[in-house]
Amino acid sequence: MFARLYWGELRKQTSKSVMITLLIITAVLLLLTAVLFDSVNDLIDSVADDIPPEEGIEPIRDSYLTVYTPQSVEQQLTIYRALLDGAEREKEELGFDYYRNPDAVYHYKGQIAMLEYIRDNELYGVELAYASGLGVSTGARFTAETFVTTVGTILLLIVIIYAAIVAGGTFADEFKRGTVKMLFIRPSGRGTIVTAKLVSALTHSIAAYTVMFALTAAVGYAVFPASGAQTIYSFNNSAFTVSSSSNILGIMFATNLIEVLTYAVIAFAAGALTRNKVFGIVAPIILIEVVGMIISMFGLGRFFITDAADWSQFVGVSNLPYGGANFFISLPVWIVWTAALTVSAYLAVINRDAA
Repeated sequence: MFARLYWGELRKQTSKSVMITLLIITAVLLLLTAVLFDSVNDLIDSVADDIPPEEGIEPIRDSYLTVYTPQSVEQQLTIYRALLDGAEREKEELGFDYYRNPDAVYHYKGQIAMLEYIRDNELYGVELAYASGLGVSTGARFTAETFVTTVGTILLLIVIIYAAIVAGGTFADEFKRGTVKMLFIRPSGRGTIVTAKLVSALTHSIAAYTVMFALTAAVGYAVFPASGAQTIYSFNNSAFTVSSSSNILGIMFATNLIEVLTYAVIAFAAGALTRNKVFGIVAPIILIEVVGMIISMFGLGRFFITDAADWSQFVGVSNLPYGGANFFISLPVWIVWTAALTVSAYLAVINRDAA
């Protein structure tokens, strides 16, 4: 019974016109950004080629690749430890106001941990990049990896909008068309119906993001060279490792997918609670752009779903989450919020009449 409901909901939620429109928008944006970024690469190359090598400007192409030595690591450790001391003093002076701003303490601790990892593993004499929540910085020129992470972040909003359209209208459309009465008299039960609708909406969200990501990666690697730089990765300022810069794409896919699914749940709950498709669609955007920003201004951002859903801020070095945030705070906050929204959607449907 569930399988039939699920496949029926998949077909019902599929809108060819919306899918085609979003694919066209994605394709146009990919084409325009690819042309723009390729032009930037040509400009950088032409400038670098016109400058005599003896003036030392050639490294502009790989300005974020660093070769460490024992001396440079110790010098940077001294600098960052001093900066950390200053940030910790500022934290004490500001008190609760500290949590309204990006966390400088977290940032400097991450830099120190990375340098200690380099020192302890004697990663000297090799060119290294580092991963952050924004991708891998491997130079002024765009590589396939930097194209995918940069443009993928821009296109993420399109996928969130699509997920909100699908999830936000799944119950609102039933009430608007008056078909909800027929839906509720099925022997499968309302709980099963809610589950089928939610799972199908999440399936649409996963499919949309996967297609968008695949298109972005295909364009990125077709137009730009792969960097392949040895890159330092970390998780929550610990668990350091070194691997290829291309691995950032897998990390980006996973963290962005969590964000897409979170906002699909928000839209699903908003649509079920209000029976209003428009509110279901705009609710995630309101939370991202308005509510989350306001709550963060009051120093409570780390306890809100907007911040908790962004796991990318804890993957890599040099990130600046809001004061006091770390993954092991965000994870339970995310679980509580998504569980509460999901339960509220179930209760709104199960306990409400079909009128």
